[in-house]
Amino acid sequence: MTKAELHKLIDELPDSAVEGAGVLLRGIIKGPIDPDQAWFWTPEWQEREQEAEAELARGAGVVYRSTEDFISHLESVPPAVSD
Repeated sequence: MTKAELHKLIDELPDSAVEGAGVLLRGIIKGPIDPDQAWFWTPEWQEREQEAEAELARGAGVVYRSTEDFISHLESVPPAVSD
């Protein structure tokens, strides 16, 4: 993406998204947001993060304490059957 394309996107932002975009851009420019990790701070990703946190808070999710435990679980799940 070029700076010109980015400026066009900014011009097309709805007013309600300008503040969030500003926070994201300032974080990339001044830190602490690593530009390669900026996707994490998008509103869509943050919404998913909040959903995951809420799921864990209600006890609906599963937390694996080690990579080995996670892989063991994955290996125990039967493969999906495709049509």
